[in-house]
Amino acid sequence: MHRLRRRKHLAEQPALSGVNQLGKALGCVSLCLWVIIATIFWSGSDTMAFMTSLPLWTCCLMFAFPALIAWLVFGSRIGLLGVIVWVAYGIMTTDFLQPISRTGMEYYKMPPSPDNRHIRILTLYGACGENPPIEQISKLRADVIFLQGCSNHNRTLKFAYSIFGRTAHIKQIGSCAIIVRHGQMGPVHSITDTAGLIVDWIPESSSLAIRLINLSLDPFEHRFDLYSPACWKYFHTLRFVHRKQIQYLFDTLREVGVQGGELPIILAGNFNAAPQSPIFVKFNKDFQDCFKLKGAGYGATQPVDFPLLRLDRVFCTHPLRPERACTVLVPDTLRRSILADISMP
Repeated sequence: MHRLRRRKHLAEQPALSGVNQLGKALGCVSLCLWVIIATIFWSGSDTMAFMTSLPLWTCCLMFAFPALIAWLVFGSRIGLLGVIVWVAYGIMTTDFLQPISRTGMEYYKMPPSPDNRHIRILTLYGACGENPPIEQISKLRADVIFLQGCSNHNRTLKFAYSIFGRTAHIKQIGSCAIIVRHGQMGPVHSITDTAGLIVDWIPESSSLAIRLINLSLDPFEHRFDLYSPACWKYFHTLRFVHRKQIQYLFDTLREVGVQGGELPIILAGNFNAAPQSPIFVKFNKDFQDCFKLKGAGYGATQPVDFPLLRLDRVFCTHPLRPERACTVLVPDTLRRSILADISMP
């Protein structure tokens, strides 16, 4: 009997060994994927640019799956290590957890209207069609609207006066416009090779001049033919174009700065790139991401019905400070809007 049990145990060993090897292999695959993904985000690889258009939590879920299977099904310690590494990576690098943790906190609820020491910013994409949602937009009580996707200047004028009345001031280049409720606006400056504009603004309740920038980078196609070299080449080229457009922005800022002095900046628009994209390396610590620092909720803006990507952002520079931010669903717009309160000194 003892010999039979021994033989049975020896017969089972190869099968168990094979299972263990499979678990280890899955765990190692997941760890190797982590090394690759971390290298992509750290190096800013243009060739792998499509990866940075995905929310980081999506990458973590997808590539942690082999490690999860290795741990739960095969009991592999390497699989458990892979799960821990991916969870830690997601927590350390994603910029969505802080805003989510602030959801529901009284301090971060947007008041009905800002006070005299705050500027309320609203981003809108494609909101001035045949029947714009005037009533819903008016309730947000914005001081400055960064409008995109409306190339008809007469329609923009009608939209602005419907929201702000005759006190409205409008500056527009192409499909991008900046509309303010009050104050004075200076001359408009275009940004080379981009759909964007720069204009200086002095609010009614302050003597501080603020430089407003509405920027829209080239859009990207939703492509799923990752097996095709043409797809990889497309994203590589698009990343190069985005880098170049941001460089044009800073070149224009230097030229305008010589004329009007160095002013605090509010920069908003559609960047067509996720927040973790390396194209933002030029935005140093002076550029504060309003939603990342003071936002409540998830913060994704596209697609409008089931948003997954945060492609729209609002920045400000010292001495301006972000106070609150959230995303809002404005009817008949092509993506969700960002509403941000920024305090003045």
